[in-house]
Amino acid sequence: MAARGSADVASVRDIVDRLQERIGSGEIPIGGWIRQEQVAQQHGVSRTPVREALRQLEALGVVEMVAHRGARVTLPSTRDIAEALEVRGVLEGHAAQLAADRITEAQLEVLAGTDATFRRVVVLARDPDAQEEARELWYRTNSLFHATVVEAAGNRQLTASLDALHHRLPRNLTWAGLAGDPRLLDRNADDHIAITAAIRAGEGERARSLTLQHARRAAEMILVRRA
Repeated sequence: MAARGSADVASVRDIVDRLQERIGSGEIPIGGWIRQEQVAQQHGVSRTPVREALRQLEALGVVEMVAHRGARVTLPSTRDIAEALEVRGVLEGHAAQLAADRITEAQLEVLAGTDATFRRVVVLARDPDAQEEARELWYRTNSLFHATVVEAAGNRQLTASLDALHHRLPRNLTWAGLAGDPRLLDRNADDHIAITAAIRAGEGERARSLTLQHARRAAEMILVRRA
């Protein structure tokens, strides 16, 4: 029984993580439905661990359980979003400051490699037929950039805190604020490139300040769209 119990716990954790990834990537959109039967089939488990995983996601405010229908992906309140984005900006700013001292050459190469990709997103955003490609490319590049900065910071507690915030807010939420606007995307690219330059130069305080400004701009755009 103990082994079975451990397996169930592991299954729940895996389902929670996977659903959060799918919601964060936009694969399951805000307002989309999560069906217990489908999730159980996808993970090769019974409905029991799926129900528990959905309860945990509901406790996080990620989904809303609706009787006889399933779980619907929700967005936190405007106040929750504002507060979470404020904290995320502070933490990511601190990560950038630490990264300026601790980043490796390999990690710097990753950050530098995102420069041209962010610019490529701007070009794609100007093409009406390439909007989905632009969104997917921006999402991958943005995730890679910020994950690399946090990794370079080398602080496990900081990483855990940011992961917890990302579980509350979909990682692609900033894209909703950018709305595929080439002008906003160009500014977004400028922000990332400037942060990379500050980290490369070992200017920790400047990297922190730029990252905080970047986060505040993103929060403002998201909240405007939310209003």
